[in-house]
Amino acid sequence: MKVYLQSLTFKMILLISVLILFVCMIYIYLLQIHIRETTEEQIGEEALSVAKMVASMEEIVAAFEEEQPSIHIQPLAEKLRSEIDAAFIVVGNAEGIRYSHPVAEQIGERMVGGDNDAALLDKRFYVSKTVGGLGESIRGKAPIVKEGEIIGVVSVGFLTNFIDEKIDGYLKKWLSYTCLILAIGIIGAIAISYYIKRLLFNMEPQQIAKLYSQHQLILATTEEGIIATDRYNNITTINNSAYQIIDASQKKALAQWQSENIEHIFTLRVAQQKNIHNLELVLGEEIIILNKVPLADKMGSLYTFRRKTNIQNVVNELKEVRQYANAQRAQTHEFANKLHIIFGLLLHKRYDEAIEFIREERQIQMDSESFLNSQMASPLLLALIQGKITEAAELGIQLELPNTDMDIRLSTRQEKALLTALGNVLQNAIDVLKNSASTKKVIQLSIMHYKTHYTFEIQDSGPGIADAMYEQIFMRGISTKEGFDRGHGLAISMQALKDIGGEISIDEGDLSGACFIITIPIEEEQ
Repeated sequence: MKVYLQSLTFKMILLISVLILFVCMIYIYLLQIHIRETTEEQIGEEALSVAKMVASMEEIVAAFEEEQPSIHIQPLAEKLRSEIDAAFIVVGNAEGIRYSHPVAEQIGERMVGGDNDAALLDKRFYVSKTVGGLGESIRGKAPIVKEGEIIGVVSVGFLTNFIDEKIDGYLKKWLSYTCLILAIGIIGAIAISYYIKRLLFNMEPQQIAKLYSQHQLILATTEEGIIATDRYNNITTINNSAYQIIDASQKKALAQWQSENIEHIFTLRVAQQKNIHNLELVLGEEIIILNKVPLADKMGSLYTFRRKTNIQNVVNELKEVRQYANAQRAQTHEFANKLHIIFGLLLHKRYDEAIEFIREERQIQMDSESFLNSQMASPLLLALIQGKITEAAELGIQLELPNTDMDIRLSTRQEKALLTALGNVLQNAIDVLKNSASTKKVIQLSIMHYKTHYTFEIQDSGPGIADAMYEQIFMRGISTKEGFDRGHGLAISMQALKDIGGEISIDEGDLSGACFIITIPIEEEQ
């Protein structure tokens, strides 16, 4: 029960019900004032109308010439009073002496209230409210005129007690209507409360606040760009990652992108598509992978996108792991073959040849271990080179490593960029030589250490690159390979190197094929 009393539903029912009750009370109060004013006005008009009629009756005017006017006026006034249910009809002379009154003993006495002057002196017809002999009353006053002279006055009155009883009758009727309205309002409040609770997925305000905080935290920490739009393609939500991609120079503040039309970021065709899955787009200087899904109830759309370089880095790392695994598999297979050779030589008692074979293999292994263990500080770079050596060897390609007698020291960002670029260039060289008809298939990787930078030179004995493609080879979609969806690797490599201040270029080499030069600046130690 305590939990329900603290729930949003109960609070909404209570607040709406109290509001409806307050409105109903104000309404009854104002209605009572209105009814009183209206009733008093109507009764005043009725009293004045009767007073005018009595003042104009010939029997009343003629009675003033009699010796005892009250004998003729009293019966007429009382008969009319009972017919209209008035409190009194008093007829008096010019001096205010009564000729009629509901209480016969009051006849002959002076009229009470002091409100006759306007009728007796100014010939005015009017309504007054004052206290008389019978109590407070609303009176209609009319002068009695004969031949232009005022000879008397007529006062027709209704007691305010009578008016209060009449108003109470009206209020009881309207109060029953108000109670019905209040009951309907409370039922409506309950219905509205449960409806709103359903719209809020039956969550309480504190749950909504917590969910909102989580929502903001997710948007702020997600590396993927997120943009939500309404049904008119106007941006309603944009996170910081999306802001960093679409406005890297921060020409506009993040808040200014709110309500911006999505067509100003992507194309009209993208905005019109209902669903988009892994669409590759150029956005400014970035290459992104875009996804789009519609929001529930046709409320708009959700766009998510990431830099392709980030995805490519993950792909490259996975590729490096696979290459390392392939290298281990190849080495295991090669080691098994060599064991079989040694076993065959021993089986045929050719011990000298077996010993010589073991010595040669041992020397090759020592040379390989010397290179891998002493000359490279980056284990990922070692794994990449070893994997490419093994992959090339399986395809009959010799990957040579001249000029590699130095220690390579790279930061994490430089290492990722180098792995992307070097992996793409070596893979392109392997792919070219794999399908080449040349009898000598060679790739040379030279690593040179200068004072301010490292240089990685990769050349092959393939057919090379046509002169017309030299200036376009690093552009997206340009490739020497056949097929669709080509020409991404070198473009991504250039972008990755550009981000760390490096560069990649193409030049003439000593071999017949292409020669790529990758330059990585040496970062100063802090």
